[in-house]
Amino acid sequence: MFTGKMVGHQWLPWINNPAPGSSVSVTSAKQEQELCSLRSRKILTCSHLCPLVVLSTLCLLLLVSCAALSVLYTNESDRKPEWKNLSCYQNMSASYLTLTKANTELKKENEILKKLRVALDEETTLLNQTAAQLMSANLALTLENSELMEKIVNLSSANLQLIQKHEKLVQLTSEQEEQKLNLSQTIEYLVMSNSQKEEEKRRLFEANGLLTEELFQLKETNQELVEINDRLQGLSKRVTELQELNQNLSTTLVKEKEEAAEQEKSSKEEMEQVVVDVQLMNEAYHSLDLYCPVVNQKTRERLCKKCDNSWKQFQMRCYYFSSRKLSWSSSRAWCQTQGGDLLIVNSEEEQRFIFDASQAQEQSSTRLWIGLTDVEEEGDWRWVDGSKVTSDLQFWLSRAGTGTEPDDWKLDDPLGEDCGHIDMSEHALKSWMDGSCEMPYRWICEKNI
Repeated sequence: MFTGKMVGHQWLPWINNPAPGSSVSVTSAKQEQELCSLRSRKILTCSHLCPLVVLSTLCLLLLVSCAALSVLYTNESDRKPEWKNLSCYQNMSASYLTLTKANTELKKENEILKKLRVALDEETTLLNQTAAQLMSANLALTLENSELMEKIVNLSSANLQLIQKHEKLVQLTSEQEEQKLNLSQTIEYLVMSNSQKEEEKRRLFEANGLLTEELFQLKETNQELVEINDRLQGLSKRVTELQELNQNLSTTLVKEKEEAAEQEKSSKEEMEQVVVDVQLMNEAYHSLDLYCPVVNQKTRERLCKKCDNSWKQFQMRCYYFSSRKLSWSSSRAWCQTQGGDLLIVNSEEEQRFIFDASQAQEQSSTRLWIGLTDVEEEGDWRWVDGSKVTSDLQFWLSRAGTGTEPDDWKLDDPLGEDCGHIDMSEHALKSWMDGSCEMPYRWICEKNI
């Protein structure tokens, strides 16, 4: 490299001291100077824009600039111009130095960019690897999520089935408990009946023993007659003499046998009558103990009552108000085991009695089953004895603005409400309601005295 001053003073001496007889005119020198100035301005403009251009473009511009300077220098050397000053050359030299510095800085920046590019390539590689790992992990998580969702669906289905089975088991358990309760009550009744029958059997056995003794006595009498006949037959020597007597005795014996047979038959009839009387006595004693229990063991004094314990009397009927809860059909079955049935209301006085008696129990449940149902035909309400509910004797609930009963409400039971009950929280003469026959309520039984 070389500077403009060195070239102007050492290598181009004619530029500082041009010859007086030079063939280059002043106008030509001015044009060349303007050309040099224009080129210098272009080079300076390029030097400002080079930091923003790619390194390859800058290198190409540098080569072009060097080639242009070489050509210009060669031309000027050959022509030996007579310049009046070195301003153009100095401007070009300054531009060349600026370009050289810019080139050096660009090389440094290029090295930095290369290092940055290498670092970016490494980071890109790491990011690509990380992205691949994340994609693989995401795929695995997606598969695992699908499996978990499938398991959740299966578990939900299994849980729903278990809930349905649990509901069925609860319902079955309730029904079994209800049946068990009914069976327990039936067993108690059968055990009581069995004990009574055992007592009757014992008494019949005693009566049979007495009849057996009488029969034995009749057999002894018959044996004596046989012995007499044997003695008569042993008197063969007196057969001729006693033939008529023997014939008469034979006739008498036949008559006695007939009388004995008739007596035996009569004894059997008497024994059967005794058995019947014993049964009637047992029933009478059972009824006597049931309705006229002994109140004084010493004097055997009895106090008669018309209804069983826990039953209440009204007019000529006995009523039972339960404290437990059963369905309508189970309640009716229990009443029937006690010799009665669910309540049939026959008068306003009876309605008031059962309403007041139910309220007097002070139970938490206010609803009690009665013998009303329209299960055969919807809207055709009948009592358990088959009689129809008359329009002049019915006490259905009626509230202002909410309609009247019965309403066959199907929200709780899709089958509707086909059984009648009484609500003690309402008015005595407006307390009948229809309800689902499977609901557990208390109940009211009635039977004759």
